[in-house]
Amino acid sequence: MIYLDNCATTFPTPEVIRSAADAMIKFPGNPSSRHRLGLEAEKELEACRKRAAKALGIEPKELYFTSGGTESDNIAVLGGANIKKGRRVVTTAVEHPAVAEPMKRLAEQGFDVVFLPPERDGGVSIDAIREAITPETCLVSVMAVNNETGAIMPVDKIRPILDRVAPRALLHTDAVQALGHIPIDLKKWDVDMASFSGHKIHGPRGIGALYVKSGVTVKTTSLGGGQERGLRSGTENLPCIAGFTSALEEMKPKDYEIMARLKELLRDGLMSIPGTVQNGGDGAPHVLNISFPGIRSEVMLNAFSLRKIYVSSGSACARGVGSHVLKAMGAELADNAIRFSLSRYTSEDEIDKTVAAAKDIVQELTGRN
Repeated sequence: MIYLDNCATTFPTPEVIRSAADAMIKFPGNPSSRHRLGLEAEKELEACRKRAAKALGIEPKELYFTSGGTESDNIAVLGGANIKKGRRVVTTAVEHPAVAEPMKRLAEQGFDVVFLPPERDGGVSIDAIREAITPETCLVSVMAVNNETGAIMPVDKIRPILDRVAPRALLHTDAVQALGHIPIDLKKWDVDMASFSGHKIHGPRGIGALYVKSGVTVKTTSLGGGQERGLRSGTENLPCIAGFTSALEEMKPKDYEIMARLKELLRDGLMSIPGTVQNGGDGAPHVLNISFPGIRSEVMLNAFSLRKIYVSSGSACARGVGSHVLKAMGAELADNAIRFSLSRYTSEDEIDKTVAAAKDIVQELTGRN
């Protein structure tokens, strides 16, 4: 089996599994309970928060655990905009549905939501972002790395614009695909909120986090028992939090170099096939989007699957719907696109076998070689 769908989900590491299992066994109590078992669970929860915050370069009080990237994005967008400091919201036309759908909800509520189109390389220019920001802007939400093309957005250049034009506006970034794949410095980026997901970095599914900069107020979108200091109600998933924490601590800067080298090998191999087209620029080191003219995405995907090579035709959350990202980019071969996404555990041998399989499939289906 060759697994190249790591943007959809990654496989948990042995240490992550051990951490989650240990927490399940050793800390069975509810962290909100006031008896011994509850207090022990709460102590472990806060220990995980400190470790996770250290790995992210932030303060523990700035980290809130959620059920995943989608919930984190929803809280940031809906909770950030509804502070009512203005009625204009700026985002991009290539955001993940976890941001795009809440944005549509804001538009229904009367907000002026601006969806900025991407350039041909899949990124949104800082000039376009600058032109869209007005004094009425209350929220800017721009993803750090696109989940379909790997395009890296200029998140680190937005704060000076807001300081000058809309100083009360909040800045959010969906950093789900950035975490573990490009260097992240939330303090240097000077964002107010950032969303993360555990299962994109070899952690468990069903766990994520939201960074909220100290001093920033976000309106809760979840009513209940008031866990996570009132921002996200619901009993904390301690086993998954423990696993997520281990996954954060296992990330290393050398991972970027490993994936970048493998992506270059994969790109060079696939682009040697006559007619193939790369969608987007170089971007993040773990994502490569390639179109194979004359072969529809689902046909190519199934042909790979028969060879036990697992790729995707776009975002797993799209569930077969055409890529809004590639369409927004104006990609002429959006219906022929395949996304290859790597991890630090992908091997050079797997890349070689994938390229060989792609050549065989294209030759078999189109006669090109």
